Amino acid sequence: MVWCKRSDAVWMSVLMVGLSQRMLSAQAAPHAASSSRDGVYTAEQAQQGKIIYQNQCGMCHGTALQGQGQNSPLAGNEFLDRWTDQTVADLFMKTITMMPAMNPGTVTPKETAQVLSYILSANKFPAGNKELPADPQALEAIRIVKP
Repeated sequence: MVWCKRSDAVWMSVLMVGLSQRMLSAQAAPHAASSSRDGVYTAEQAQQGKIIYQNQCGMCHGTALQGQGQNSPLAGNEFLDRWTDQTVADLFMKTITMMPAMNPGTVTPKETAQVLSYILSANKFPAGNKELPADPQALEAIRIVKP
């Protein structure tokens, strides 16, 4: 008997791999190699993320990423205070496993990286010339530091 749909099994695998990598990297490399200040996404990637955000996230987190009701803001001091000194992998894993709230796990890793690029740009982090990776292990090397 199959306990879940094929796509559920795929996302569960992504979650388990990501959590395993996170635990291993936390033990092996306590300090990230770069920060959100280092241009870790492209402007084009952020624009793609903005479209996804508007379609998937804006109804709960607000069109200007300001948050609404119980839904936390994704831009500004409250967001930065919450995520500063964590890695982009932390934000990625929370997003990919818990969002969108009404249908968690339905946004692909690539789309999640695009949305996070948009969130980084909205928080005044500079764009660079290399896309934000969609791999939790690679994102573990990027620490979120206030601009």
